Amino acid sequence: MIRVTVDYDGEQAAPEPASAVIASFLNRSFSIADTLKGALRGWLFGLIGLVLGAIFGIYSVWATPPTYTVSIGLLPTEGSGDVSVGDGGALSTLAGLVGMGGGSVPKFTRFVASLNATAVAKIMDQKYDMVCLTFHCDQKTHTWPKSTGWRAGFGRVMAQIAHLPDPDNPRTALDLAENTANQVVITPDRTTHILTLSMDSKDPKFAARYLNALVQATNDFIREKDRSSILPYVDYLHQKLSTENLSLAQHDAFSTLLVDQERRLMLSSVEVPYAASIQDGPNITMSNKAVRMLAVDVMLGLVLGFALGWVWSWRAEKRRGSAWKQY
Repeated sequence: MIRVTVDYDGEQAAPEPASAVIASFLNRSFSIADTLKGALRGWLFGLIGLVLGAIFGIYSVWATPPTYTVSIGLLPTEGSGDVSVGDGGALSTLAGLVGMGGGSVPKFTRFVASLNATAVAKIMDQKYDMVCLTFHCDQKTHTWPKSTGWRAGFGRVMAQIAHLPDPDNPRTALDLAENTANQVVITPDRTTHILTLSMDSKDPKFAARYLNALVQATNDFIREKDRSSILPYVDYLHQKLSTENLSLAQHDAFSTLLVDQERRLMLSSVEVPYAASIQDGPNITMSNKAVRMLAVDVMLGLVLGFALGWVWSWRAEKRRGSAWKQY
């Protein structure tokens, strides 16, 4: 074994043995077992943290208002009036001439696809004043209050920096369509074929009114779309039937098409549920999401309490060690 000595002003120093260095490192190293022992020594802090976490969780549940989930069930209307003319023969050929071949998209499918449309939001605003009701403007004067406070000022500055619209601008049907897309949940049921529209809100009456207005406005939108597309066909067929150079087969084919289109026009002119009807609801259920956080608050208080107990135990051991070295 080679020992190296170094002369420090007449004093000789030798390096510590390897075993001593390793022992010193292990003494200063992190040990999970020691940490758990230290935390358990401060069990009182853990108990206090548990109690405080439970108190805070209960207070959060009490201070948080309940949330209401409003839902309605929809079914396609009976006798949808979607005429498919792909049955072959002269009828199918003439239907192709007027752009009606290949069948039609079911009204209920178009209804579901149009729920978030801006045109539907415009109808909701025109008939039910939903933009003002949803975004809380003055319903008498239809003026929009200007937000105050540092948050509102910060939002205006950030909007200017990011080249975004002024947050104090009046809301429009586009904002209402985005609100529908974000707030209304569409859930189909393959067993009953019922389509459920649901919405969470702290005001269940408003949510029920919103969903009813959404269904009515979407029905009106699909109805008006069908009327605007059927009328040119009816005019065209009337014009063709008024000519004198039609064969008997052509006259019968155009007459059949005209009857079908006039039936669809009649269905689109009656103020009844057009594409979808409300089968169930509105149903209202109450929940408090803060209840889910109660267990989290209790566990967080427990963990923080044991952490404080470990710190207290570690500091106590450190003080005892310092006192022992002084003696």
